[in-house]
Formats: sequence, C-alpha cells, structure tokens
Amino acid sequence: SLFQIDNKGNHLLVHEESSINVPAIAAAHVIKRYIAQAADELSFEVGDIVSVIDMPPKELTSWWRG
Repeated sequence: SLFQIDNKGNHLLVHEESSINVPAIAAAHVIKRYIAQAADELSFEVGDIVSVIDMPPKELTSWWRG
C-alpha cells in the first residue's frame, strides 16, 4: 500500500492499483461546494484542489475524472 496526502494534509492509504497514481493532466480549484450524488462521484469543499486525470470532449460528456 502507498500513502498519499490530500490537499488538507490528511494521510490517505491507497492501494497500488488505485487511480490516485494516474498522472494529472490539469488541476481544478473548487469554487462551489458539491456533495457526491453517486458512488463514482467526489464531494468538494470550496478551496479544494482537484487533480484532473481525464477530460473527455464536451460533446461526449460534461464530467471529468479527478
């Protein structure tokens, strides 16, 4: 297992196959709180920084992976 630190300094225990090790292609600064509505979504607080790992074309989906 690997340890990662989130943007609030909390230690995260992650499995080696976790997508947390996918290189980021962008970063997003959260300006509006969002509560996950499904198991494959992330919750965000204002001020969080999200590492974006996939940005499909807008004509395919409006969702990014982070």
